[in-house]
Amino acid sequence: MINRRVSLQFPLTVREAYQEASSFLQTIGIEDYLFEAELCIRRLLGVDRSRFFVMLSDRWPGEKSDQLVSWLDRRQQGEPLQYILGEQSFFGRTFYVDQNVLIPRPETELLIEAVIHKTKQKWADRSIHVVDVGTGSGAIAITLALECPHWHVTAIDVSKAALETAQKNARYHHIEDQITWIHGEYLSPLIEQKREFEVLVSNPPYIPTATIAGLEKQVRAYEPTLALDGGIDGLNPYRTLIKQLSQFREPKVIGFEIGHDQGRAVAELIQTTQSHAEVEVQKDLAGHDRVILVGLD
Repeated sequence: MINRRVSLQFPLTVREAYQEASSFLQTIGIEDYLFEAELCIRRLLGVDRSRFFVMLSDRWPGEKSDQLVSWLDRRQQGEPLQYILGEQSFFGRTFYVDQNVLIPRPETELLIEAVIHKTKQKWADRSIHVVDVGTGSGAIAITLALECPHWHVTAIDVSKAALETAQKNARYHHIEDQITWIHGEYLSPLIEQKREFEVLVSNPPYIPTATIAGLEKQVRAYEPTLALDGGIDGLNPYRTLIKQLSQFREPKVIGFEIGHDQGRAVAELIQTTQSHAEVEVQKDLAGHDRVILVGLD
């Protein structure tokens, strides 16, 4: 892609700045150019969406132009807008993100909903222990803690930098005391501590190694490979977690996010050690495999 010089033609109003930003983003091939331009302008002005539309005729603060130009240039290089702005919306809440963590996707909200529904079917409003493995930004752990305040949540990640980002999000949402943060790999810290739990939830790396090079630049060049690479077939993290589960008294609910075609393979892995398990593959809105939900009696 040929880089284009980013410049603003001295916009006089918020509308003109918005139009120039959206036009530039469209020119460089951004699909959601109108929405991304709106997000940039709103962030610079510190306003919500309703206020943004009301003030389109207001004077554009010229001192904001350099920052807008810088953001548009970074977007042209392929950097995800979420990293540029430092945040992502997930489950109706705002989460801080940086290049140490995977950007939370809307599809992961399906995992949250499925785990909450399955768990409440079994225990209603009982106090239970939930473990989130590979917590990243903390979006899953924090959302579960906020949606189910009576749950005790433990969040584990092998990356100290990711844990720092997750804890920053927990402080923002005033939920840090409800979550235990552990640096470690998979379930190993809990095995060492002999700690039990009722629910395991995880969105592990599940992209086959050879596939990563073919991902969009904004994914392969900016998001952490540690959070993407699931090994040769993308199933290594599931193998590890399923093997480690044998060292615990069986958790009653397990929820995994999975790749678009991994439902059958992950289900078979689970049934090799949990032959009596009730395994359900749930699809996303596009009809792709997205969630594996396991119930044990």
